[in-house]
Amino acid sequence: MRAFNQSNNSTTHHHHQRSKSSCSYCGDVEHQVTSCPHVKSDWAMFNAFNIPCSDADNWTNNPKPAVTGQSHWSNQMHTARWFKDPTGWSKWHAQCEKAYEKILKAEARAKLKTGTTTKRVKSCGFCGGTGHNRRDCQEMTALNKRLIRANNHWRQRLYSYFVEELGLGVGALIKVKQNGAWQQPATEHVAIVTSINWAELNMFCYTNNNASGWNDRIHHNLQSPLGIKVQVDCKERFVSWKAPPNKRDGVINDVHGRPLVDNFASDWHSVKFHSVISPTETPLSEEWLSEGQAECVEFITKRYSFDKLTEWKAIKILEDYEKRYNLK
Repeated sequence: MRAFNQSNNSTTHHHHQRSKSSCSYCGDVEHQVTSCPHVKSDWAMFNAFNIPCSDADNWTNNPKPAVTGQSHWSNQMHTARWFKDPTGWSKWHAQCEKAYEKILKAEARAKLKTGTTTKRVKSCGFCGGTGHNRRDCQEMTALNKRLIRANNHWRQRLYSYFVEELGLGVGALIKVKQNGAWQQPATEHVAIVTSINWAELNMFCYTNNNASGWNDRIHHNLQSPLGIKVQVDCKERFVSWKAPPNKRDGVINDVHGRPLVDNFASDWHSVKFHSVISPTETPLSEEWLSEGQAECVEFITKRYSFDKLTEWKAIKILEDYEKRYNLK
């Protein structure tokens, strides 16, 4: 998953750098949401049945530009444009309400610290329950086991098709198709596989992208794109799969014809996979099949709450996978 790979300074297909932290409500890098100066006034306007941007002095009418290292999607100018669009007003209201609740909780915690010496009740950052924390959260432990089991199952399916059926791996010779120049037909080439990001792959390589709208897709931080690189015509290229008719992305099916991968690392110069000419002589290890990305799973559940994983569609994808392959 991208968040885990970036935390370990992994060299990924897009070579991401960690973005500057910013307010999750307005996108300003100078504060966090619990001290955002815009939330309370915006919430007051919403409660008065007004849209905050109707005030000329509202921050959305005078947004700060992005700073160096800040994500394109989380800077204040981008957030302001999104909020001011009438199609985004309902989401703006929801975001403002959520931010307002966070501020109230932060203020309550501050009062508790200054107003009493009573021992604070332990609370869990993962499930939200009291009396325990993440370290002994049974709900988090159970989810970790489910994710690891699903990843093991998915990896076995990938191994069966990629390695045993196709012979794909580093050193394999494959035939690829490369798009031609303007109005020119695609050309076929022989390429050698130079790398596959095996260590980063898990069940989130398939998220049913073609059938889902943007709001239904798994969050960028949890995506697990398949990155196959080949040497073709003395240049290194990513490999993607040909998309079926009327579909945006290609899909790799397993040996039984069931969807396996639809999330690919690619760029403008990617080549399309055609067939394997000569299989690899270096198959994957048994450890890759059995470890289920346990370290990655534990990192994700320690970093994000169950509610966040639900909001980011990870739980739905897991539940759908378990149901489809009867893993419960």
